[in-house]
Amino acid sequence: MKRRDFIQFLTAAGVSSPFLIPSSCLGDDEKAAASERVNIGCIGVGGRGAQVFRMMLSCSNAQVVAVADCYKSRRESISRACGGKGFLDFREILEDPTIDAVTVCTPDHWHVPIALYAARAKKSCYVEKPLGLTLEQVLKCEKVFAENKVHFQYGTQQRSLSHCHAGCELVRKGRIGKVREIEVYSPNGGTGGNPTPCPIPENLGEDGYERWLGPAPKVPYCADRCRPQGTYWIYDQSIGYLGGWGAHPLDIMVWGSDADLSGLVTVEGTGKIGEPLYNTVYDWDMNIMLGDVKVKFVAANRDSTKFIGENGDWIDVFRGGLKASSPELIADPDLSDPVLTVSTHHAQNFVDAVRFDRTPVSCLKDAVRSDTISHLCDIAVRTKSKVVWDPAKRELVNPTPEQAAMVSRPIRAPWTL
Repeated sequence: MKRRDFIQFLTAAGVSSPFLIPSSCLGDDEKAAASERVNIGCIGVGGRGAQVFRMMLSCSNAQVVAVADCYKSRRESISRACGGKGFLDFREILEDPTIDAVTVCTPDHWHVPIALYAARAKKSCYVEKPLGLTLEQVLKCEKVFAENKVHFQYGTQQRSLSHCHAGCELVRKGRIGKVREIEVYSPNGGTGGNPTPCPIPENLGEDGYERWLGPAPKVPYCADRCRPQGTYWIYDQSIGYLGGWGAHPLDIMVWGSDADLSGLVTVEGTGKIGEPLYNTVYDWDMNIMLGDVKVKFVAANRDSTKFIGENGDWIDVFRGGLKASSPELIADPDLSDPVLTVSTHHAQNFVDAVRFDRTPVSCLKDAVRSDTISHLCDIAVRTKSKVVWDPAKRELVNPTPEQAAMVSRPIRAPWTL
């Protein structure tokens, strides 16, 4: 396919931001034999899903052969662009024995249910963050993937940025001594949204909207529900940026330190609940103890994970760079013998994990750890109480009835976990 035609296909599907397409995506270089390539199905190809689709196209020894999306224009245009098949029902991808792996880039409430269906169909999964809608979903995900022995890559792509790897390596190797405090900052959520019902657009249709809602409660269509920020900030579908954006700096926290495994986790703090449609937590200010390590998790206008050592030295890891209390702390780090997995391309790391049976850089075990913190914060804010978590038993300690009730949510039939 010519580059011009390829870009026209993606533009028709709503992928309008500029990007580079390597010649390997368009059949211009030598590829591995078909039997050695990873066949990928992309589930959800709008917005972030289209970006991940592009990432998978850039991988060597991989090919996208099918897509599924609730919006007709997306599935038709993207499937033509990759020369594959397009479906409304993601299960048709999972039924194909020639497909090795899938990407799950749907609205948040679909992440774990689809991943579970995929794992049971023996498909490895690249799953966008956040992970689950509840603690029950988070833990069930880990169990099912272990039972089915398939690979999981979390969409926390900062692990494939060299400076994030370097910062976490230095913390792990004791450059600031024992970690005593951690400050975590995440972009904030918000409030608002128009809940007024309106006609379902033809491009989605009644069948598409029913599939879009899936396991979430059945509610009338409104435009703000099915587009950002509704896809991130409506509680039927998400816990908001506590998990949706918080996943990134919290993931760096668990990558650079095992503080969350060192003892009981206690969480308390404040936050606001949005209205009328966007009703997840925003403006949060959480005080957390991970064993004896003090953590501050705050909604802000930036992402950052600052590790503070016993003598006051600190290393701050964030998407845009790396800082330290003294420049020499991060100058010329010796990374010749890394303790953490090295990745320079998040999607390629996933493809290689599938091909060579390796653990991906953003593994499910760590995804569960960071996502658990997000859920504990949501429970603490909504119940206005201190929440205690046992990371060894992986359960709430002496929960109140209100806290216990938030561990799970009903799943709308016919969908199940």
